[in-house]
Amino acid sequence: MKRYSLSRSERITKTSEFKSGLKDGAAYTGRSLKLKVAPNKYGISRIGVSLGRHHFKLAVQRNLLRRYLKEIFRLNKYNFSKGYDIIVIPRANCAGLKFSE
Repeated sequence: MKRYSLSRSERITKTSEFKSGLKDGAAYTGRSLKLKVAPNKYGISRIGVSLGRHHFKLAVQRNLLRRYLKEIFRLNKYNFSKGYDIIVIPRANCAGLKFSE
C-alpha cells in the first residue's frame, strides 16, 4: 500500500458503523465542523463524512466538501491515534470554504 493512500478499510462505509459511532462517540465541536470520535476494533483509524442535503443543497457542494475532508484525513492520518472511528459532520458555514481554509 502506498504511504499516502486512503484505502477502503480506512473509510467508514456501513450505516450501522455510522450509527454506532454517532451514538457512542465523544463529540468535539468547532466553528465549522463537528467531530464524533469512537474507538473501533480494527486497530486503524477510519474516517466517515456525514453531509445533509438540508445544509448543502447542491450535490456538487456535498461531493467537493467530502473530497476535501477525506484529503485532509489522508494527508494527516499518521498524526491520529490508531484504533478510532472519526465521523466528521460539517456545519452550514462550510459551504463556501476553500481547501486551504
